[in-house]
Amino acid sequence: MFKSSLNIQQIGVSKITGSLFQMRLEIDYDMNEMMDSIRANGILNPLMLKKTGKDYLVIAGHRRLKAAKQLGLDTVPAVVYDNISDKDAALKGMVDNLNRRELTPMEQAIGFQKLIAEFQFTQRELARALGKSQSIISEYVRTIELLPEKVVNAIANGVITFAHARVLLRLSTQEEMVQVFERIVNENITVDELKVLVTRQKAVEELSRKQKELARINKILEESSMVDKNLSSLWKKEILLKRSRIGDRLQVDFRSGDDLVSKLESLLDVLRKNKTAAQA
Repeated sequence: MFKSSLNIQQIGVSKITGSLFQMRLEIDYDMNEMMDSIRANGILNPLMLKKTGKDYLVIAGHRRLKAAKQLGLDTVPAVVYDNISDKDAALKGMVDNLNRRELTPMEQAIGFQKLIAEFQFTQRELARALGKSQSIISEYVRTIELLPEKVVNAIANGVITFAHARVLLRLSTQEEMVQVFERIVNENITVDELKVLVTRQKAVEELSRKQKELARINKILEESSMVDKNLSSLWKKEILLKRSRIGDRLQVDFRSGDDLVSKLESLLDVLRKNKTAAQA
């Protein structure tokens, strides 16, 4: 069980050597607003740090620390946690950022994915710990796992929105996703317009699939009809292809073993000829 110092301490910026669990993307955030606030009021919300020997790692407060460094501050207020596991620290940092609403949807998705991958959380456990629905966790993780890297990077850099990404996932292949993504960028397509575009594209795909299936069925029927005709001309009713709703049945009448072998060999010859004719 971990414990924190109850007091807010002033910790030297130079002693904060890194981040324990970083879910933030490497983006050049505009720090001016935060820096102006710190100049006027100081850091109102203390950082959360984990003590590691003589130094500290950031659990939560990466942007506050960055702003403090840019302002040249020597110390920052912080709550220091002793003997906290990396898993507990990562979860605490995620909860803090979610409560402060400081993470973009993409950063939330990355955070969820990292917690699952690095600390073996199940989606249900993570949802319960973060106060989120499991469907939200699943949707966010699924988004960054299934989208092409090019599209994920575009969302991270604000080129398109996370809402665009959810619609893109309705497409069948990553190649289609990239093609539609490029249209979004080039034509400045809104989310509502994208929904219409994807719905139409899916309808065209479904029509094409049905047409191909119909063509395949017609080909089978044509080949079966040809087999029926050839069998009838060879043996009249001694070999019959009987059809029903539950399936087809081949009936062979024969008088001896040699007669059966002869008829089966002739049947195979008919089938080969029909296959060759169909491929020509």
